[in-house]
Amino acid sequence: MKPGRSHAARWGSGACAVLSVVVASGCGTSGAAKGDDDGKRPRTALITALSRVQDTHLTRDWIEFGDVAGVRSRSDGGSGSKPDPLLGYGEPKLADAAALLPDLTGIDPFAARTALSVGYPLDPVGFLYGSFNTTTIGSKLRKLGYTKHDLAGGETTWIIRDHHKIDEKDPLAQLGIVTALNVVRVSPQRIVYGGASADIDQALAGTKPLADNEAVGGIADCLGQVKAARIGLDLKIAATPLGIGVAGASGTDATEVVCMTTASQEEAERLASAWPGRVKSTTSALSAEPWSNLLAQPRAKVIGGPSHVVRLTARLTGSTRALFDAWTSGDLGPLLTGAKPDPEVSVR
Repeated sequence: MKPGRSHAARWGSGACAVLSVVVASGCGTSGAAKGDDDGKRPRTALITALSRVQDTHLTRDWIEFGDVAGVRSRSDGGSGSKPDPLLGYGEPKLADAAALLPDLTGIDPFAARTALSVGYPLDPVGFLYGSFNTTTIGSKLRKLGYTKHDLAGGETTWIIRDHHKIDEKDPLAQLGIVTALNVVRVSPQRIVYGGASADIDQALAGTKPLADNEAVGGIADCLGQVKAARIGLDLKIAATPLGIGVAGASGTDATEVVCMTTASQEEAERLASAWPGRVKSTTSALSAEPWSNLLAQPRAKVIGGPSHVVRLTARLTGSTRALFDAWTSGDLGPLLTGAKPDPEVSVR
């Protein structure tokens, strides 16, 4: 599996001393305590990225984020080392062809600082933040047949097609990028791309940033300083949005973070109380392994707030994409809510 090709991305006895904050495995508690809110919002890479996109129906439907620079720093950099499995999150439409894009377009997705993808998974709007050579990008896009449209503030829009139109003979289409780079908006610090100008305009026009959306912002605050994350609504799991992220260093030093919005404080406390037991008792239908072999030290904390957020964490013992893959395949519901396994989810 190529980097970024996870699409359809993954706190014992001492814990009993802090039950006022955490529900932990083996402590015999029946509930979870409420987290304190000091009113100070940490300015994480995820929150920063979401603050630069507007809260609209398109942008809040599905969100994928990647701390590209943070993921790059996790790798040991050896010549024989494999790419980090989280490299490519936040740029799902570009990840598989990322190695070839710099020569063809002047855009290097893996050299960005952060990446964000918002909107419907088939036709999202993508954002790359970092430092970009607009002259080189413009020259290469012009050679591919793009036309230039100057905008205010030093931005330029390059269009080869619009309205999600397809040209299967296009060099980018040969790389599997069929419509994602139809429209490319370029500035020295940001690149915005998508299949249609109208989608990009909607992602950038609104009355408040996506970070200030009650549910999305609450989940993003809960996820914290993650290297990769997804936020969205999956009615097979719950009627309210949830998010998954990976925090910490690479390998088994990484932590899976799940943040769920709920309908009430009572529901949040039930989810938190049940989490350690579900990790111990359920089996992944995708891998046929007990989740206790894939996740360790499950802990939960009720964050609260208007969306009654609950934070579930576990240390990884295997793939950093474990929960991302479970969400993609439909294997996540039984672990989070105790729902019956989907019969269509099978062992690889």
